Amino acid sequence: MAAAMRRGRRDLINGMLPDELLIDIFGHLECSKSSRDACALVCHRWHSLERASRRSVRMGASGNADQLARLLVDRFPSLCSIFVDERLPAALCPQIRFPGSPASSGRKPRARKALAKSGTDVHGTVLSSESEEMDSDRSSLSDAGLTVVSRGCQKLEKLSLIWCSSITSLGLQSVAANCSILRSLDLQVYYLLYVLLEEFCISATDDALEAIGSFSSSLELLALYSFQKFTDKGLTAIGEGCKRLKNLMLSDCYFLTDKSLLAIASGCTELTHLEINGCHNIAVAEEVRSSMETSFQIGDKGIISVGEHCKRLVDLSLRFCDRVGDDALVAISRGCSLQSLNVSGCHKITDVGLTAVARGCPELVFLDVSVLQNLSDMALEEVGQSCPLLKDIVLSHCPQVTDTGLAHLANGCAQLQSCQMVYCPHITSAGVATVVSVCTSIKKVLIEKWKVSQRTRRKGASVLSFLCVDL
Repeated sequence: MAAAMRRGRRDLINGMLPDELLIDIFGHLECSKSSRDACALVCHRWHSLERASRRSVRMGASGNADQLARLLVDRFPSLCSIFVDERLPAALCPQIRFPGSPASSGRKPRARKALAKSGTDVHGTVLSSESEEMDSDRSSLSDAGLTVVSRGCQKLEKLSLIWCSSITSLGLQSVAANCSILRSLDLQVYYLLYVLLEEFCISATDDALEAIGSFSSSLELLALYSFQKFTDKGLTAIGEGCKRLKNLMLSDCYFLTDKSLLAIASGCTELTHLEINGCHNIAVAEEVRSSMETSFQIGDKGIISVGEHCKRLVDLSLRFCDRVGDDALVAISRGCSLQSLNVSGCHKITDVGLTAVARGCPELVFLDVSVLQNLSDMALEEVGQSCPLLKDIVLSHCPQVTDTGLAHLANGCAQLQSCQMVYCPHITSAGVATVVSVCTSIKKVLIEKWKVSQRTRRKGASVLSFLCVDL
């Protein structure tokens, strides 16, 4: 009787919904891995459609990384976004049996087969065919694996490679040649000590950037973090070939000069976001630091060119660029309407440059002027008068800023939500009280605890954050 009833049931969902509609539904679940994995287990049809429609994957470059790359290409032919992070620990992830690898003793054969068929393992954080004890022998994603990805995912639009130390120019050249519609390329290398630099760097040179400039004309985002082998030659190729570039991030790329920015500014006129961060936050030996500082030569000339050509720029970060001064900010204020500016640690910048920005960029929402030795109340008064939309400001380590400048800022910026002002010796409890009482939208005030009066503490307890609770 029960068997007859099962035979008589109709599959209303599969019978009524076409493939196109199911794929569209799966597309709305792209941000939920668990939901997509659950859909893939409903039936064979949903399993096939989910594989064919999956557009993004996140993996760790450990264990059998190259084999995993081949598996990704075979299972998910429509991938548009791939995120690879070698820092992700293999020990936290489910184990998978690759062809030729020993079977895991912790999972029954039927369970391993179901896991491999479902595809739930591939979209996970990271995969490994080895046990936790074998973690020391894990390998990284190599040029061979990256080449397989580039050839199998020619519709790739976004690629992030984080701490992938085995990748060289050959792998990146393959990506450039095969993925012609690539829009976002994020290459990041982080390290703790300079002695480990060579071990953890992606060994890419100017050849990689030249290939990207030649083939990736659709590129809109390029992020290069901690690369010591890229020079002006490579970035000039980006400026000449990637005309649609909108977002450029350069951090600790020590051998770039103004020549690079001149090429970027003249070639990438649609640029909206530019981040150039210096090298003072890296703890290295003094002799190494000296060579880095003399090599990182981006200064006023390059930024002036950006102000003259990149009229759509709204976000500019120049953290610890010692060679950038007031002339650069004056040019930016004349040519761009910034919404976000970070000039933390740019010691050549004074009230002149900040005043020009305040007058020329009235839509400014975020401003970081921390560690500016020559910034005074004059600049804050101009910001208060000219930037009514300002919501976040960082004033920490500004020795010349006083309560007077803080009052001008608070009275003029009614929408201020966050104010950080630690280690400002001339800001007192009176200045803190002004910010808390005048700025009705304030949500966070970072200050030393001893500078806050009992009355202010009672009134603004929900918004006050202290650098150290014991001070």
